[in-house]
Amino acid sequence: MKRLSCLSFVVLSLFGSHAFSILTDGNIRNSTDLDFGALDTKHVDVFRQLLNQETLIRMTLVKNVHALMKDMVTLQQSLLSSESEISSLKDTTTREITELKKEVRSLKLENNRLSSKVTRCNENIESLKENITEVDASRRVFETQLIMEKQMFERNTSGILADIKTEVRYLSTTLLDLNKHTLELDKNIPELIDNRYVLISGSLNDSLDAYRAEMRSTNNKLNVALTDLQKTQQTMTDSLSDNMNNTMEGLKSEVKQTQFEQLKLSSAVSSLEVFRLNYTNRQCGVSSKVAFTAGIATDSSSWTGSTLVFPKIIFNTGGGYNPTTGMFTTPVDGHYVFFVSVQSYDRNEIRMDIVLNGDAKVRTMAYDTGDKDYFETGVNMVVLRLNQGDKVWVKRYSGTGYYSDSVPITTFSGFLL
Repeated sequence: MKRLSCLSFVVLSLFGSHAFSILTDGNIRNSTDLDFGALDTKHVDVFRQLLNQETLIRMTLVKNVHALMKDMVTLQQSLLSSESEISSLKDTTTREITELKKEVRSLKLENNRLSSKVTRCNENIESLKENITEVDASRRVFETQLIMEKQMFERNTSGILADIKTEVRYLSTTLLDLNKHTLELDKNIPELIDNRYVLISGSLNDSLDAYRAEMRSTNNKLNVALTDLQKTQQTMTDSLSDNMNNTMEGLKSEVKQTQFEQLKLSSAVSSLEVFRLNYTNRQCGVSSKVAFTAGIATDSSSWTGSTLVFPKIIFNTGGGYNPTTGMFTTPVDGHYVFFVSVQSYDRNEIRMDIVLNGDAKVRTMAYDTGDKDYFETGVNMVVLRLNQGDKVWVKRYSGTGYYSDSVPITTFSGFLL
């Protein structure tokens, strides 16, 4: 501002009206003071033209000085507004920096808290892995004992079979000798031959009875051992499943506290769930029993979802059906039978498909037929050849709602042939 004021003063001093003249050498003179007598006419005309030009130049300079003054005033106002804006921006920036610092401190505290929780979760996971390792080692020891017992049984059975083969060869030789002797004997002594044959047959029958009795005893022992093995495996499986479920519930309760922890631990929980399912499937594969029945204990008149989930488990051996997702995952290869029964709600129409890996195989249909009974039932069954890992579920094709009760009416079942 001081510089602009000085500049204005200088300009006014230099370009004020009648300040100087190029033609009068800086002295103010009137045109009457000029001596035109000594000048001729030609020189007078030239001098007049110069005076006119000087006048025009002075007028132009005056206009320029006024315009410059206006520009200076405008510039001064702009500088004042700019200074006020800069001051307001400084205040705003200072407030924002203070708020950002507060947010950074709170984020650091939250990060430290979440880091401690993640550390605890990692410790729980490591403990679970150690438990799983111990269970797996126990399973391997048990399998080794079972293999040894099986090999011992096979050796005993092989020895018994070898003895039986030796005795059969001996009996065959005896029969051949008897045949030769019989041919040599006279045809008039058939009684002697019959007696000899009865004795040999009795001996052979006694040997076979003894062998059958020993085989029955061995089979009974083997069945008892297999039953004990299955009970032990079922106990180990139940214990492992309970431990896994308890650990997973604890992890899930901690994960629900913050969205960040949920994203961090979701992959770990999914891995544990897959491991539990695979382990259960391997254990159940010993007996090759896979079957399930699930139902819905509530009804809905406005349901329009995609996958129909049957959360109430009635029977589920083999661990193939998941009541959370409504999907059956094949634990072992084989031929499977699936059956679905869907009850319509009031006069609503509902059509459902049994789906294999996203491909619809069969469809049920329940709709109003105009009778007094408003509820209709749609049922269907399908036989499928499945590989391990295939997924089967019930999917809505069209319609709205379904009906059920505390004792399920709408159900989904499947089993291995």
